[in-house]
Amino acid sequence: MENKNIENKLAVKNLDINTLFEEDDYRDVSLSPDGKHLALIQDQKGTPVLIIVAVDTMKAINQISFANKDSVGQYRWANNERLLVFLASKKRNQERKGYYGEIYSINIDEDEGDFIFGVRSLVRRGKIKKGTKDHDYEKHLAHPEIISMLKDDPEHIIISTSQYNDKGMWVFKLNIYEGQIETLAKIEDSKANHQTTQLDYFDESQELWLSSNTEDDDITIARYDFDDESWLYYKPKNASASLSIISTYKDQKQLVVSDYCGNDTISICLFNPKTEQLSTLYTVDGYDTNWLYLDNQGRPFAVSYFDEYPQYKILDKKHPMAEKLSDFLGQFAGYHINVSWDKTFETKALISLSSDIQPTLWYLFDRETNKLSYVAHSKKGIDTKKLHPQYSFKFNARDNTPIQGYITLPTKTTTAAVPAVVLVHGGPHARDYWGFNPEVQLLASRGYAVVQVNYRGSTGLGWKFEAAGFGQWGDKIQYDILDGINYLVDKKYIDKSRLCIMGASFGGYSAIQSSIIEPDLFKCTIARSGVYDLPLLVDHEEPEVAKVLIKRVGLENIQKAHSPIHKINLLKAPVLLVHGTKDDRTPLEQAEVLLKQLKKHNKSYEWFEIENEGHNFYKSDNRIIYHEKVLQFLNKHNPVTL
Repeated sequence: MENKNIENKLAVKNLDINTLFEEDDYRDVSLSPDGKHLALIQDQKGTPVLIIVAVDTMKAINQISFANKDSVGQYRWANNERLLVFLASKKRNQERKGYYGEIYSINIDEDEGDFIFGVRSLVRRGKIKKGTKDHDYEKHLAHPEIISMLKDDPEHIIISTSQYNDKGMWVFKLNIYEGQIETLAKIEDSKANHQTTQLDYFDESQELWLSSNTEDDDITIARYDFDDESWLYYKPKNASASLSIISTYKDQKQLVVSDYCGNDTISICLFNPKTEQLSTLYTVDGYDTNWLYLDNQGRPFAVSYFDEYPQYKILDKKHPMAEKLSDFLGQFAGYHINVSWDKTFETKALISLSSDIQPTLWYLFDRETNKLSYVAHSKKGIDTKKLHPQYSFKFNARDNTPIQGYITLPTKTTTAAVPAVVLVHGGPHARDYWGFNPEVQLLASRGYAVVQVNYRGSTGLGWKFEAAGFGQWGDKIQYDILDGINYLVDKKYIDKSRLCIMGASFGGYSAIQSSIIEPDLFKCTIARSGVYDLPLLVDHEEPEVAKVLIKRVGLENIQKAHSPIHKINLLKAPVLLVHGTKDDRTPLEQAEVLLKQLKKHNKSYEWFEIENEGHNFYKSDNRIIYHEKVLQFLNKHNPVTL
């Protein structure tokens, strides 16, 4: 009865769970090359619809959607009048829709378009088109990626493909109206695919480049010679598997790339083919550079990176686009900003803004009038006055390793420490960022502080810090999380007697493992889509993936020692164990082996199996049901009291 009254008292601060976890109202807003139209994807009762808007009136002129198992996935402007839609299609007995290589092309003012790539581009009235040869059919059994929009050729794009039935990759010139394919190049390497090999075509120099990492630390850059129909290979010195080509540079005799290039953090670098040397153009001590702003000629004028909060650095203060970006940064201080301009930077710019207490919204900037106009809001139903700020904190782990994290505090009625949920990020080679997070906001609105720790092994903070997590899944990573909790307890932000821990994927693993290491610390544990038997995880992967995974997890003796299923007898906290039946990253078997041990040792648990869902929950109804279950479990074992 007391808990119900407390919930009523907090209700004025509560956020609606449906609004938080339903599909975004709008997403993927973009500007046409000439700046005269906007395209954006709107959620209409669970169906994504591509809306076309005339900028001069800000009125919708068309909408594009699909029936049955297909829907709008992503899209690109092919030219000022035509859009390319990458179809998301549903597999049998799965909630998730995926991209299976089909591209649909349609004019912005038409009701129907045409498939230009994929099997259905070869089909008319249920039959294969006349004249279609076997090799034509096989070329369409592939995942295409656009590597150039060919800005001076409005009828064609260039794509790279990795065929299902073929080793190696192809580069094609694709007609966006008729779907005809012209072969430009092939990569014969049997291990080449979109995971190991990046392809780029640069309009200014009309050059095709690739970067590849098909062997252990064997990094290759190559340029295609169209006259000789062959690849010219280079071995960049001091390169890493993270190398990614961005653009050509100035005289087009060098490449701008993203890589460590001898630094501890991902940097912006130059590659000189003559010397095969990498040199640093821009780097940040302690943090990866994650975005390079380029003008329409491929010239860099600014970079951005994430330390505790988003940061921006102007490289060329006299560049007109840099000057305008500086204006936006001043005008929208405290926001994460992204700006995309029309093709010529003559008339329009589209600005997206977000923060910890602001879901993404978009504005259109008119350069002639110097005015901003509102376009759309990703979650217009959320009252941002009810959102809770996310603060960074830093501490030293027990071995003096510097660690950073975030804490989001609920609205407090007293100065006393509050109950908390430790929310562990997945990966582990990922990181938590400052920004709007519906799960964080849900928990904070219900009276819990939310603690997020960027433990060793997290990305974005330098290679040494990431590598420090290799082989440390079950101990030092968990110690970082536990040390972060103790730091906040000592600072009297959170109440040590009212803690729960939760997470998904590696976060689910951590929730169980940390609860075993400190069995008296947590009131409850919530683990979703987790891995609990590390040797089983490694055995599930293909040999090449398993090889990489072993480097990160450790050899078999470490895998066993760090697997929670072998120490469930030490666990005291009640467990909410959640898994999707179609999870192909951490299969349902992982949860089942843990469930067996929970039963064997007579532990308190609740089992929640979600039919036809994968590693992440695709269907909004399932996301809502899951989070309702989380709140019920928290209220049962760690209720909020005033």
